[in-house]
Amino acid sequence: MTLFAIEGAAGCGKTVRLIAALREALSEAPLRDGQRVLALTFMHGARRRLHDKLRDIVDLRGRLHCVTVDSFAQRLVMRWRGLGTTLGVTALQPDQYDEQCDAAGLLLEQSEVAGWVAASFPIVLVDEAQDLKPQRLRMISALTGSTRLMVAADDFQCLDPSLRPSPCVIWLRQACTPVELTQIHRTSMSGLLTAAAAIRAGNAPADGQGFKILAAKGLGMAAVFLANAIAWRHEGEVAVITPSMSGGFAQGVVACVGKKALGKKQNGPYTIHWERSEENETDALLAEFQLGDSASLADTITALRQLPASGVVRGVMGWARRQAHAAGVTSFNRAEVAAAVRRHVVLRRQHAGSNQAKFAAMTVQQAKNREFEGVVVLWPYQVGGDAEHKRRLLYNAITRARRWCTVVLQSENLLRVAPFA
Repeated sequence: MTLFAIEGAAGCGKTVRLIAALREALSEAPLRDGQRVLALTFMHGARRRLHDKLRDIVDLRGRLHCVTVDSFAQRLVMRWRGLGTTLGVTALQPDQYDEQCDAAGLLLEQSEVAGWVAASFPIVLVDEAQDLKPQRLRMISALTGSTRLMVAADDFQCLDPSLRPSPCVIWLRQACTPVELTQIHRTSMSGLLTAAAAIRAGNAPADGQGFKILAAKGLGMAAVFLANAIAWRHEGEVAVITPSMSGGFAQGVVACVGKKALGKKQNGPYTIHWERSEENETDALLAEFQLGDSASLADTITALRQLPASGVVRGVMGWARRQAHAAGVTSFNRAEVAAAVRRHVVLRRQHAGSNQAKFAAMTVQQAKNREFEGVVVLWPYQVGGDAEHKRRLLYNAITRARRWCTVVLQSENLLRVAPFA
């Protein structure tokens, strides 16, 4: 029916403008009984933050469905599996995300499916759309004919080299004239603004108000720089962000800061909590998991009980019991139980609330779509990708800061290569 798109740099208020457009749409055409707004993002963390922002809209209370694109795709494929079979869609596993989204796109291209979605969700919001692969873009583009679609994206914030340039941004520019936002609202610190603009333009960032680059000579000096930055923060939360966990530089610096006071002023120690990805959490749970190729339900439950108690483990035990009692499954193997663990980790993170520590460490990918009072970027030697990819990593890291950002390099040699040269 209509397509409204927004482009703009990090911190310019794309999500705020998207929500303003939603308010306008609701005032023009209020939702009818049984209708809701569908809000879509790519990552679960972004979904939770978008949901928190949207739930304050009075007209949306109880009338909002905020999910990831992948979750929405799975729902469509399950709901229309008969039609999917007719169209040639083969049976898919829950973790075949690209295939699920491609199948959902095919279904949405059918008038009866598009009409069914539009009847329930006349308005669809898509945030952080630059991260959408062609399979997910197929779903979004198919919705333009039946819903009021609102999309926000920024090509430079996409960290997937295979999506350069972003297929979604290309499509938006062809399908409509996006509103381009240019004013940064996240920070007013001139050094932060200048550094971000320089990186975005392909130039070297320089020290300025709220922004500085420090080259360390080894892990110990880097730890002192981090401890000093935390001590001088004045107030607010601090995020320690790294573009790469390879080589152990970032982990070593964070561990050192947590052990003892450092530097001339003896700052610290500071406990900094690492945020774990879905893969990290799954691997940690399964590290000691032992199960044969043909285990009984009792043996499977016993093996699961050896894992640290958690909602994920309880959920998998419930799944195993349902498989045995409802589906008649008589044996389990490690691979299928491990797959169930992965699914339940995803489900738990999908519905979990935010639990942000005062001092948190994370990768650039985990920091996307978030903001913090202060940011310390730990930049090691082992950062993969070409110069453009490294600029995007640095840009996404420093633009998370509202007041200040300190970039700590593993060595001064890094000052002579991209993205610092």
